Amino acid sequence: MYNRPELKCRQLTFEIDRNPYELSFYNSKARTRHVIIFPIFHYEGFRQYYDLLAPIIKNGYPVIVISLLTKNDRVLFFNYYFNIFKKILTELVEDNFIDAETEIYLMGFGVGAYLVSKLDFYKEFNIKKLFLLSPVNQFRDEHQISNVVSDYQIEVYCHFGQTDKITSIDSRAKIFENGHKNPHVHFSAYPICGHYLYYKDILSYRLEDNYDKRGYDGLIGDSSKSKTSPLPERALYNDKFYEHLFNELDNVPNKKRIALLTDIFPLFINGVSIVVGLLQKELQAMGYEVYIAALWNKESPYSLLPSDTYIPIEASYASFLKGYKELDMLKTLNFSKNAKMLALFGFDYLHLHTEYSMSKIALKLSKYSGIKVLYTYHTLWNLYYEHKFGKLIGDITYKAAKSLLFNDVYKECQIITVPSVKSYEILNKDVKHKDIRIIPSSIDASKFEVTRADQIIIRDLKKKYNLKGKKVIGYVGRVSMEKNIIETLEFVARVKQEIPNIMFLIVGVGDAVEPLKKEIKRLKIQEYVTFVGEIDNSELKYYYSLFDVFVTASNFETQGLTYFEAALCNTLILAKSDKALDGIFSDGYNALIYSDYHQWKEKLERALFKDCTELKANAKKTLEQYASDKWANKILSIYKELNPGRE
Repeated sequence: MYNRPELKCRQLTFEIDRNPYELSFYNSKARTRHVIIFPIFHYEGFRQYYDLLAPIIKNGYPVIVISLLTKNDRVLFFNYYFNIFKKILTELVEDNFIDAETEIYLMGFGVGAYLVSKLDFYKEFNIKKLFLLSPVNQFRDEHQISNVVSDYQIEVYCHFGQTDKITSIDSRAKIFENGHKNPHVHFSAYPICGHYLYYKDILSYRLEDNYDKRGYDGLIGDSSKSKTSPLPERALYNDKFYEHLFNELDNVPNKKRIALLTDIFPLFINGVSIVVGLLQKELQAMGYEVYIAALWNKESPYSLLPSDTYIPIEASYASFLKGYKELDMLKTLNFSKNAKMLALFGFDYLHLHTEYSMSKIALKLSKYSGIKVLYTYHTLWNLYYEHKFGKLIGDITYKAAKSLLFNDVYKECQIITVPSVKSYEILNKDVKHKDIRIIPSSIDASKFEVTRADQIIIRDLKKKYNLKGKKVIGYVGRVSMEKNIIETLEFVARVKQEIPNIMFLIVGVGDAVEPLKKEIKRLKIQEYVTFVGEIDNSELKYYYSLFDVFVTASNFETQGLTYFEAALCNTLILAKSDKALDGIFSDGYNALIYSDYHQWKEKLERALFKDCTELKANAKKTLEQYASDKWANKILSIYKELNPGRE
């Protein structure tokens, strides 16, 4: 249980219009030129304001808390209290509690946020910033932050709690729409009462049950005083929120906020999730706030969220995708609701990385916010469906998906990026007269630096897999039929007589593991093949370093990030000829490329028995032009091009 600290203060009572109003002064002797003034409407047992103030006061900020209601006063006449609040501020100045040089930060919480947002006299005082804090939907729509935020010429920070049945999300979307047009208005993704979905995970059933049975007053009136109050202490304290708030108090950064929207991150480590994760990392390093909005199984607890920058979109399993079980594919139909929820984060740029559920949400979010979306085409869906369902059914499925999903994305997104010439040619057949740009994705080179300490781990892995004296070829990636691993198995069966010490390691998981094991048994090469299974992304460099040659027979790649990974680990690449390699890897210069078994065998023997130092060096040199920071800067320039008013 969270132990609330005891905070020392001196209290005074100001009498205005014959009514006493209590003021609490914290850190009043602090040597600073700014002060936080915080009006509250304090119900007995209503605890959030204390939790909000405690860490701020402990960090030495001078705070004046003004109680505008007594515990028995339940009637809210806003014009009346607006005038009272103004008179109290005037009294504070006249009585020298604050002087003309003091910078005032006004912080409003709940109804206090509504009150503060109505202030139009900030020029009379030295008010520098407004913090409008709305907790767990305590108040109805008419008590939400006023539309006047669109007119402010000082910095306004809006911090929202969760959104559920109690308050219509539309009301908050309107606040966003008005406020976000004003460069002085900023929105926080760190609500007061913990992570908004962490809080919801704790309380959703109790909140909804209380609301359904007892209505609005059942939540906010007497229930907040009872022992069964739906406000558990552990949900109220959020270090991340306060850290964010402190930064704004001291030095307000007008950080641009970016949303990367995808379906599966991080349910499965594949090319898309790796690219999205790296892009987030690089953009964050440039000073941007970057969030990944992705589908989240609604049955999973939010305590499993990978980070504070992950925005989970509640979804359920897409059971019709039986062939893709390893991805736990999810779907949702709550497009408008989720788009409005995301609008509250105040994003400046939107980047879509999928064509399925999140694409519908992204396009609606674009309409609500006026932000144009950049779309990156990652997957060759025509080839995927053909591999998955066969030529006839695959073609029908692809056309249906195009009609229901893809065409909307193609139509609404003005700029599309693709990672290779191959992707461009395939997409261009479906999307005529569209601005399609080839921007090869990158990888995090730092994760593939092999150090001396790593050599010990690599040596132990060689012992584990009994690789001493073996010629090791290896594959890394999703183990699915479209990756054509079966061709490499057939080639191993043919070459094992001439290279009897060959060993093929397959690193990864997928729906083709069992079919491939049956094929291995049929080919009688069980002793030549090892399935490593799924490993953590941080350990990939050890496995690439086990390989004498990285091999792949896939013609399904849009770019082939595993080629990049192998090259960074100084592992030679032997790949099947594919347009995805055009302009990046070429035969005999920085890789070995084959078309049939005879070429594969010839080039494999060269890789295993001849000096290929120059090829490896050229491969590393090639990757310099695809450095992750350069790639992220190219993407960022497109965000700005699409939304020129948000640089």
